[in-house]
Amino acid sequence: MLSKIGQICRKNVKLCHDVEYILIDDFFDPVLFDKSHNELFLSNYTITDNSLEHHFSLSYHPLMGILRDNEKLILTAINTTWNETCLENKCSASILPADNIFPTHIDIHWETVPIRGVLYLDDICGTTFHSDITGSDSIEVGGKANQLLLFKVSNNSFHSVGLNKKEKKDRFSISMMFDRIKS
Repeated sequence: MLSKIGQICRKNVKLCHDVEYILIDDFFDPVLFDKSHNELFLSNYTITDNSLEHHFSLSYHPLMGILRDNEKLILTAINTTWNETCLENKCSASILPADNIFPTHIDIHWETVPIRGVLYLDDICGTTFHSDITGSDSIEVGGKANQLLLFKVSNNSFHSVGLNKKEKKDRFSISMMFDRIKS
């Protein structure tokens, strides 16, 4: 199911504008991913919160259960890779509507969340890293279905979503916040 957890390791860390990240293709078994996302989720999802500024929260995604079942293994790999003490993966499914972007921002306001993750559920767009808050020097990372992006939150982890959409379609993803505090 999740045979690629071992790829969450120091030797796979890359840098983009001084932001450490890991990008893993086919994080889930491709057959399982296809069945969970295309057959079970897309035919059944509901929007649970449309009051957010740039994106909508969605109902539970079947892959979130597998992430939860493997949470200890994932946390151990993340904590070892980044010398962290994360205790929980707080994840949620979301949709970025076709005409929206999530502007350049930084996640340091979540003081207990040192690592962020995105599981891309389609091929619409990845995460764009920038050299500063104005959105300079854009470099897109990831964005393929079943690809996992993990990155270290820092004063330099400026990023946005939707600037380089390949198509004007909704973008589905599972967002992850690896937290040092368990709720």
